[in-house]
Amino acid sequence: RLPGLGDALEHHRLPAVGIRDLDADYDHVAESVEVRIEHERVEKAMARLTDMQRQAITLSYYGGYSNSEVAEILSVPIGTIKTRIRDGMIRLRDEMGVAS
Repeated sequence: RLPGLGDALEHHRLPAVGIRDLDADYDHVAESVEVRIEHERVEKAMARLTDMQRQAITLSYYGGYSNSEVAEILSVPIGTIKTRIRDGMIRLRDEMGVAS
């Protein structure tokens, strides 16, 4: 090491660059295909639910309604709605082969 060189290099050091600072190539076509395939899988699994389960899950997850709002819309006790959603989600998980 040369005397004084370390100090000179310290002042000319480049800023640190991390992995997040790099522009990663992103395949928008592959992403849209994956999203479409996943959407089709969900649609097929939803079709295998009972009408009551599908209705409760659709209102809750896609419609954004709370469980109490779903119960009111469908004129069903809230406990029934919770059961339909829980049972439907279990069935969806099983249909889609997702580990719990």
